[in-house]
Amino acid sequence: MIGKDSSMRLLFVLLLGLALLPEPHLRAADAKRLTIGDYFVQLPGSTFEAPAKDWLKFLHQPKSGVYDSANGYLSCTGDGAQAPFEAALFRYKDDRPLLAVCQGELEGKNSKYLAFYEAASDGRMLEVPRDIFPIANEKGYVFELPRKGRTIIVRTEKGGKLKGKYTWNGEKFVEER
Repeated sequence: MIGKDSSMRLLFVLLLGLALLPEPHLRAADAKRLTIGDYFVQLPGSTFEAPAKDWLKFLHQPKSGVYDSANGYLSCTGDGAQAPFEAALFRYKDDRPLLAVCQGELEGKNSKYLAFYEAASDGRMLEVPRDIFPIANEKGYVFELPRKGRTIIVRTEKGGKLKGKYTWNGEKFVEER
């Protein structure tokens, strides 16, 4: 039979153990506080010519781009070795992040290549299949990420004619009619 002192010690150890466990609602709240910059620095090392964290520092220089944390948007002029790029943060209905990254050609058009990234369980951003966006990275189109809002605009490379507007609905991008 367990004595009263042993029972109290066991109860204390169990309560202490429970108190030290992170609460699920706190983890979700912490995730909501992450900004586009937090996700951006977790992009794969091969995404740009230099690590993403270096580009985030570069953006703090005059005339190097835009860092709009409040709206989940950034754009960078590049530096001669890196083509211009922009990124926009979208959220799934369950609040998971989806980071869109659009890059241009080094000596050509801006915003020709669009990729999407989601957070892995360890926090790193991993590229995801393009089936959430109806237009492939095809020759002849350029993409405009939103500085505000949830709509990506697609234009023809020659002439800039509007191909379509695609709005994020929390699961995928759907064409506006």
